[in-house]
Order: sequence, then C-alpha cells, then structure tokens
Amino acid sequence: MDTTRRKEIKKLIRKDGGILDKKSTGEKILFAIVFCIFAIHSFTLIFPVLWMIMSSFKGPLEYMGGEVFRLPETWRFGNYAEAFRVLNVGETNFLGMTFNSIWYTAIRTVCGVFIPAATGYVMSKYRFPGWNVIFSVAIISMIIPIVGNTASKMQIISTLQLMDTPLFVVVDSLGGFGGTFLVFYGFFKALSWSYAEAVMIDGGGHFVIFLKIMLPQAAPILLTYAITGSIEFWNEYETIILFLHSYPTLASGLFEYQSNAIRLANYPIYFAGLIISIIPTLLIFSIFSDRIMTSVSIGGLKG
Repeated sequence: MDTTRRKEIKKLIRKDGGILDKKSTGEKILFAIVFCIFAIHSFTLIFPVLWMIMSSFKGPLEYMGGEVFRLPETWRFGNYAEAFRVLNVGETNFLGMTFNSIWYTAIRTVCGVFIPAATGYVMSKYRFPGWNVIFSVAIISMIIPIVGNTASKMQIISTLQLMDTPLFVVVDSLGGFGGTFLVFYGFFKALSWSYAEAVMIDGGGHFVIFLKIMLPQAAPILLTYAITGSIEFWNEYETIILFLHSYPTLASGLFEYQSNAIRLANYPIYFAGLIISIIPTLLIFSIFSDRIMTSVSIGGLKG
C-alpha cells in the first residue's frame, strides 16, 4: 500500500471517528461501567494463573514461609524438570499420566463427535418403526436430571465388568443423544436430500451418502465440537477417579497427588505440573479460537 493510500485511510478514520463518538452521553457511561465490570472479572481470572506461574519458580520453604505475592528470590526453573520425576500417582509417573490423558481425550473426542453426528443424521433423514419412541426418549432424557445416578452407573459398569478398563471409555462414549445430537439433527434436517439422490443414481449406498456427502458438509460443526470437547475431556478428572483409577490422567493424577499429600506436597513443583498440564489446552484454544468464536452464535452453532 503506497503512502497516498495510507493518508486517505487515516483521513477517513479521523472523519468517521470511533464507535463511542456516535454514542450519547448515557450510552458512553453505560459502556464505561460494563467495561470496568468485565475488566475486573478478567483480572480475577488471570491473576490466579499468574500467581501460580510465579509460585512455580519458588522453593518449598520460600513458598510456605515467605511473602505470598513476592517474586522468587531464586528462580528455580528446575522445578519443571522435577515435576516429571516427583509427581507420581501410584505406579504411574508424569509421562504415564500424560499418555493416559492423550488416549482418553482422543477416544472421548472422536466418539463424542461422530456418534451424535451419526445419530442425528439417521433420525433426521430416515423414518422407521419406533422413530417417535426413540426421539421422545432422546428429548425426555435431556429433561430428567441425572444428578445422583452415579451409584447406579457404577453398579452397571461393575456388572458389565468394565470397571477400571479402557473399554469403559469406549462404551461410555457411545451415547448419541444430548445437546450435540440436537445440533446435528437440525443441521442434517435442513440439508437437501438431493445430494443423496445424486449418489444413489450413481450406485452409492447409505454409508457412502453419510460418510462422503453428508458428514463433510457438517465439518465446521464437527471441528468446533472436537475442539471444545477435547479441552473438556483433557481437564476431566471425576470420571477417571471413579471408573479408571488405575489409569490416572494429568487432571485426575494431579488432583489425587494434591489430595493425598496436603502437608508433604512440594507445592511449587505441583504448580509446575499444573502449568505443564494446561499447555495443550492453551495451545488448542489459541490456535482455534477464531474457529470457535465464528462457529458459535446466539442459539447454537452455525456451519
């Protein structure tokens, strides 16, 4: 862009003014109040993370007996290397917990996206005996509160001999209903069936229609749910503690480490482990934040 063009743009900006220049005094005051509220809220979210990062470079005695908000006297970068050696849960070390987090998140994410997509497609494009019953059950199951069903779920999982086995993750992820199902149901229902008719003319079957025609068109929704789901499952710890105690992830393992060593825990090293554990989710969100924000709108997801 040449210099003349830049000068013209600057003149237009000065001429049009900012957004606040077009607002009334009352609107400007309201804007300032809302801005202050969100600024304070943002500070309350960011400050604990910054404090934890600062504390992760301290020694255990300095952390326990020194000023809480004082910078470290000696920056102990070795705490992050020590986290891989010290932070163990049972026979699982830090690298083992990282591996468990990876495969657990991968299975949960893939099943949590593909199964509702397949269920939503079948329910939206096909009519079969019992369709009304299945759809009614799907809706009613979303209305009934599930708080308090953990005991019965544990009994079922134990009876099926899935307790504390990786197969539990697969079976527990096969539910095709819920809010994700409704999003895919609405998307595929609005999608023209002419695509499928064209494939049928060429001899393609129902699986070809779904996998090669319909599913790719839902790629933006699939990607968005995969991103948000992976962040959620990476940080999940209650399910692992209850049903996969022999396979601790970073989230569950660090939680158990802190719970089992309240007085003897080396908190700076523990904080270093926490920082390491949140790096993948921070990277995922920073890379795909635009994808998430552009795909989520008022009322749901858009393709």
